[in-house]
Amino acid sequence: PNLCDVFLSFREEDSGAKFIPHLYSSLQNAGIYAFRDNDKIQRGDQISMSLLRAIQQSKIAIVILSTNYANSRCCLHELERIMKIGRTRDLVVVPVYEVDRFDVRHQKSLFGNFFEDLISTSSVGEFNKRKWRNALIDIAGIAGFSHKDSRLFEFSLRNTTSLTNY
Repeated sequence: PNLCDVFLSFREEDSGAKFIPHLYSSLQNAGIYAFRDNDKIQRGDQISMSLLRAIQQSKIAIVILSTNYANSRCCLHELERIMKIGRTRDLVVVPVYEVDRFDVRHQKSLFGNFFEDLISTSSVGEFNKRKWRNALIDIAGIAGFSHKDSRLFEFSLRNTTSLTNY
């Protein structure tokens, strides 16, 4: 059995107080189990096993790309894993943009500045830098939704329900 139907990847300080609770409760009210990391990963480099298992067992990953998302090792590790699993099996990746897709793809503007600050001030190896850049480029290639777009909720509920029933 699946640990969850939907995995929510987001930066708590940007999206945790406003957007995520609304999305999460909409999914829960529709009978869809969504995983959100309330405890947040320890500030280390590794994704916890429960978080990794939740990503692997989900059918949909909703990634909320906010200004500070690129300033979090944890979020970037999640994203890299989500995109890797999305390439190797049927994980539907749905980006929600609180920033411009161009800025995500090219690591520009404030989003890019935060990313550059993270990789220049912490001990991030070249391998991780490359994986994270590739994951950002890959997800920016997916049209996704604006966080202000009510169609996101309709999409989430309709498609998650149909995907969880197959």
